[in-house]
Amino acid sequence: MINNIAYYPEQCAKNSKPVMEAFLNSCRAAGITPVENGHDCDAVVIWSILWNGRMSKNKRTYEHYKSLGKPVLVIDVGALEREVTWKIAVNNITSEGYYGHTENLDWDRPTKLGIELRQPLTRDSILLAGQHDKSLQWEGMPELEQWTKQTIKKIRQYTDRHIVVRPHPRCPMSKWIPQHRLNMELPEIKNIGIERPVKLDSTYDAFNIDYDYHCVVNHCSGPGINAVIAGANVLVDKKSLAYPMSIKLTEIENPPKKRNKDKWLVQISHTEYTVEEIEQGLWLTRLKNALE
Repeated sequence: MINNIAYYPEQCAKNSKPVMEAFLNSCRAAGITPVENGHDCDAVVIWSILWNGRMSKNKRTYEHYKSLGKPVLVIDVGALEREVTWKIAVNNITSEGYYGHTENLDWDRPTKLGIELRQPLTRDSILLAGQHDKSLQWEGMPELEQWTKQTIKKIRQYTDRHIVVRPHPRCPMSKWIPQHRLNMELPEIKNIGIERPVKLDSTYDAFNIDYDYHCVVNHCSGPGINAVIAGANVLVDKKSLAYPMSIKLTEIENPPKKRNKDKWLVQISHTEYTVEEIEQGLWLTRLKNALE
């Protein structure tokens, strides 16, 4: 088990303070000493893998500790209940990270978090949910404009359904592919619309999103997870935590009708924690195998 852990308070989002304080308190209770701005600790904790704004310097911190072969704990906004549950993983928040979420399961945890699978919805359209291109989650991917056009063309090989393109709220579409260019450069592709995220009142950074779609297409971020829970079909990359529930592109018109999501939901519910659970050290019980 690690003896000390570095943290960088100036490289955290503005809403991180209560979450990070709970995390550091749980470290102290477990005998792990937090070291502010430490460069040679047994491990490091960073806020998010979005290399942007206040967190842009985390890229250098991440790469430094990875080069030393030491674990990087990542805390990020959760997908299950935004601003209530928080992701904690080792090295990444995609399926390439370690969550310790596949064994020693509490089968009642979804109920404890107030999460339940909903019935499939009925809208005929397809939602193409984008991501932020400055995130580690997007590593190795093409430019967003190129990916969007390529993905639309692939979808059009198998269905004529209306496609709604929704950019990441912090990565506006106007920065990389305005509506008129989408229509101009893909004249052979009809029936495409744009959905602009709207920030929800009384939240720090929660935005409206509707999963009432025939299928939600996403690379590897939160919308894929939430779409499964909402009852939509999903088409995601192997890096997505929703991948076990993903359909294939060739199945988009006739997706499998029966898919057991119960175990997946239980496992996903072990990837996020409330602030109280973080302070109690529940995350440490889950991740200890990656910290030894």
